[in-house]
Amino acid sequence: MNTQAPIKVNNATKERIRYVAALTNMSQAEVVDRAITEYAARHADEIAKGMQRAHAALASGDAAIAAYLLDEPLENVQRVAGP
Repeated sequence: MNTQAPIKVNNATKERIRYVAALTNMSQAEVVDRAITEYAARHADEIAKGMQRAHAALASGDAAIAAYLLDEPLENVQRVAGP
């Protein structure tokens, strides 16, 4: 699948992408793709931990899911949501 969609980055990042692409004879999309691939490889442990936290929230019910998504303690969500 070779679809394109815009991504939002700040102006400084956009300029760095543009410069790197020009200096390496790659497209900006290729620069971003390589950067994401390398980031994911270097931070695989962090990504796995995030997946474990998300899985635990999903397995714990609606209040836990809301707490996870809102980045709030479960107790706060339960207090507002009720039983």
